[in-house]
Amino acid sequence: MRTNSIKSVSSQVDIDNVLKAISEGGDIWNNKLLSGFKAGFKSYYRNLNKEQCCYCKRDTQDEFNMVLDIEHILPKSKYRQFMFTKINLSVSCKRCNMVIKREDISFVKHAKKVNTRYHKSSQYKFIHPNLDKYFEHIQYICFIVNDEKIKKYVVVESSSKGAYTYDYFDLMKLEIDSISKAQGVQSVNNNFVMPGDENIKKILNILNPQGI
Repeated sequence: MRTNSIKSVSSQVDIDNVLKAISEGGDIWNNKLLSGFKAGFKSYYRNLNKEQCCYCKRDTQDEFNMVLDIEHILPKSKYRQFMFTKINLSVSCKRCNMVIKREDISFVKHAKKVNTRYHKSSQYKFIHPNLDKYFEHIQYICFIVNDEKIKKYVVVESSSKGAYTYDYFDLMKLEIDSISKAQGVQSVNNNFVMPGDENIKKILNILNPQGI
């Protein structure tokens, strides 16, 4: 199990605890010895990601730390050897991590080849949090209406990774929910209904003039 890459982020005490947890075996990730390591890594990635989910760019700056999960891009249940590999770790919101992605690996192009090519962007269908530059594939646009944000995701120049990420994490649902919330109504069954408020219509035209 690789641990060398976490030395730049973790203290020696945390690294020693990680090694001890590995030696004890069992449910390594939930070993209490890792509490300091997890807290340090979560803080590191919150700063690195500018307080945003690595997949949907949800703004977490004003939310409690528990809203975020340490994310294993390659799930630790299937790729235990990358459990502590820095390039395989990030921070994501619970929607992207626990509701959508979970233990799935359909985003991996070659499930076996990735064992030796885990550090290659080409092995992943979606935007990899550490190997790709998110905004080269998707533009994330926010417009504030009173206290609410209207969100829009635009795939950049027909990027295949951008398109896959948009569909995989159901980013359209977040767009629809943000519009509904700005109107003070709840989203229903993912069906898009053009807002009745003329101001919202104008904002949507600014964000999406071509109806993308």
